[in-house]
Amino acid sequence: MRGLPGSGKSTLARERLSESPDGLILSTDDYFAFRDGYRYEPGLLGAAHEWNQNRAKAAMHDGRSPIIIDNTNVQAWEMKPYVKMALESGYKVDFSEPETSWKFDFYELEKRNKHGVPQEKIAQMMERFSFPISVDIVMSSQEPVHVNQRLQPEQPQMLRNNTEFL
Repeated sequence: MRGLPGSGKSTLARERLSESPDGLILSTDDYFAFRDGYRYEPGLLGAAHEWNQNRAKAAMHDGRSPIIIDNTNVQAWEMKPYVKMALESGYKVDFSEPETSWKFDFYELEKRNKHGVPQEKIAQMMERFSFPISVDIVMSSQEPVHVNQRLQPEQPQMLRNNTEFL
């Protein structure tokens, strides 16, 4: 699953899952979801992605299907760890995007996204959005150097074994 915040990714993911109840939706946003609400911390984003990738790996090991990765997946390299795991585990990879009339309307996306992502940030994400997308494009993509240099938190929250989905 891929798309800008507020474009309808999570709704589409839930619709797809209702057709295959043995499947699973995994979102990096789950890392920041707590009983008392959503608390995003940009400094923990790397740990959150690693945590979600580990959940995907475990789900593939367990043979769950479909496994829907509900992230923005703006750039091809962001999908690479999931696509690589899927191919190595014998899964078929599909890329899905919501076909909502507002999926590129920054004003409407700002209103609809549930995490308060502002219009300016959504516009920046749109500028980086990879078109077209395919398994070959993803697998040949490279992670930017600045991402590899991201600092890890001193007390990584990724150690939490949170299996609770909200």
